[in-house]
Amino acid sequence: MALVYVAGLIRGEAEAEPLHAVPVLAAEPDAELAALRAAAPVDGDDPADALDAALAEPEAADLLAAAVPDAGTGELGAALADLHDAGALLDPVEVGGFFAGLGEERTAWLAVLYPTVIARMPGAPFDARIAANRIVLEAAATASTAHDGPERPWTEERPVRADLAQLVGSDREFVYLDPYGNGGTGSWIEVVGDLGTASEVAVLVPGGSAMIDSENFNLYRQRAESFVAAGGGELAVLVWAEAPSPSGWIEEAWASWSQVAARSLAAFTFDLRAQLGGGVGVTLVGHSYGGAVVGTAETLDLAVDRVLHIASAGMGSGVYGPEDYTEPCRDRYSITAPGDPISYVQGMPYVPLLGHGADPDEFPGVRSLATGSLSDAPDAVDDYGVSLAERGLSGKTVEGVHSHSEIFYPESDAWNNILKVMLGGAPALADAQPEANPDCP
Repeated sequence: MALVYVAGLIRGEAEAEPLHAVPVLAAEPDAELAALRAAAPVDGDDPADALDAALAEPEAADLLAAAVPDAGTGELGAALADLHDAGALLDPVEVGGFFAGLGEERTAWLAVLYPTVIARMPGAPFDARIAANRIVLEAAATASTAHDGPERPWTEERPVRADLAQLVGSDREFVYLDPYGNGGTGSWIEVVGDLGTASEVAVLVPGGSAMIDSENFNLYRQRAESFVAAGGGELAVLVWAEAPSPSGWIEEAWASWSQVAARSLAAFTFDLRAQLGGGVGVTLVGHSYGGAVVGTAETLDLAVDRVLHIASAGMGSGVYGPEDYTEPCRDRYSITAPGDPISYVQGMPYVPLLGHGADPDEFPGVRSLATGSLSDAPDAVDDYGVSLAERGLSGKTVEGVHSHSEIFYPESDAWNNILKVMLGGAPALADAQPEANPDCP
């Protein structure tokens, strides 16, 4: 434990590495791209046909998912190899400019030819990443049936990994998907709603145990769907779980997880802003441990309009006042129900790498939202879709141990206030409010 603590201190104090320069193509890449297409294990007159062919043939999907660009194919291959090798050390806005120069069709072909590379490249167009991740998913699902192991007389074939099997052939859209990330439990960024038509977009960072093989994977999607459905086409939500996630109270007490995640999240907000264009409002939302990630990200540069803490663990590692943020006067909201157990860890005194900063509900300048009651409508349900009437919860005040999740129950007062913030509206405030930030208008 002592070694982990010291390592975390060193990691937290380390300076960020400089960003990698994005290459510029000197010539049109059509001839090189045509040669790459001819050598690919799928045929198709256009990228959509080739994608369908790859998804229909597991062996082809596997070969494509394993493909990496090679400088030996020409200037385009060299540029892609350079970007691939740079990993996270890329400016997503500059990378977006690289793909804008290639054009939509060429980029779509690259998503088929090098799906794993395009799927995880910050700044690559979301549409291309979503298509690429369909091949990545297909290949990972097939691979999960083929691992060597002891003979099992009760079955001839190993079944597809259950968490992946539910996704194959579905219409779920991922702008990031690593089935092997997060210690083998998976990491992801999922789009819920239509980013192309939404006037408001929320980035929802889940609490702990944000893993593809945990129930939180589907639970946060269902929560996002409830908000998108109520938004009437105006709202889209991205469930952001790209980074390693802690699991359990002991791991979640450490700030080092949030420090690592915060850098990835901050970079993603600029990627998102560049792809959305101007005029779209962006709300960064953190639930439970996700609030600590969001708060820590605010100590870095962000491209968001407002921040919402939902039953949040804190305002971020080492954050105890607005002056600890790069934008002290950004619009901030917080909602925590009375009796939520998270209140025991909010605002803990500063100890390096332990705890998550100030209490969000008492932070200067934050607007604290009313939690109110659950819906008493006959058809009201919880966030799993189970009837509140059947559970005996109709009209219940949102409070106590279970309020940590009840705050997401559709049509409750708390849920309505969260939705209003996501839509850039005016939510109902709690009776007691934190002191104002005297340095802000």
